[in-house]
Amino acid sequence: MVTFMLPETLTVALKEWAVVQRSLLEGHQLMLLRKGGIIEETGDFDLKATEFLIYPNYAHETERLGDLQPCFGQWLREEEARRPPAGFVRIEAAAQVTDVVRVDNRETMVKMSPQHIWSRQFIDGRYDWEPYKPIFLLLLRAYALPEPRVLPMLSSYGGCRSWIEIAEPISTVGAAPAVSDEHFDRRRELTRGLLKD
Repeated sequence: MVTFMLPETLTVALKEWAVVQRSLLEGHQLMLLRKGGIIEETGDFDLKATEFLIYPNYAHETERLGDLQPCFGQWLREEEARRPPAGFVRIEAAAQVTDVVRVDNRETMVKMSPQHIWSRQFIDGRYDWEPYKPIFLLLLRAYALPEPRVLPMLSSYGGCRSWIEIAEPISTVGAAPAVSDEHFDRRRELTRGLLKD
């Protein structure tokens, strides 16, 4: 069994689609895919922290219906409807990475479709874009913060980068895991097994 403990406050945040954040908080998926932010220092994805806040991203999200399995289109629309006013961001989740696995075979990700919300179109797009760069799967434990924090969106939060530093520390005290320890352990082992096959 993996032992989980978030720091009492966090400032580092990873950008992710709001609809994927919802999937994590609903306990539907325990994974993220990363290849590299456009303006990362190295040009590749860099795991700068194993515990972080999730910074929900809405850029072009409504255009991405084809990047989701059809049954998750409603989640996408609902997340767009609850988007905070322009100029603000709502921080409501944190995560802790337990495993980072390189996934060279796209069919492995397709095989795991019941465990995530992405479509075949999205998976193919990730593998086809700059195919010389590897794809990494992050297995993680997601937590709902006790109260969402709505913050002003600063210019330093913008741009196509994966990681940002939130200006003020966000408390994680009382954060609730999306799934139980037992459920997470079972799902983690199942996923790790699929990745080895």
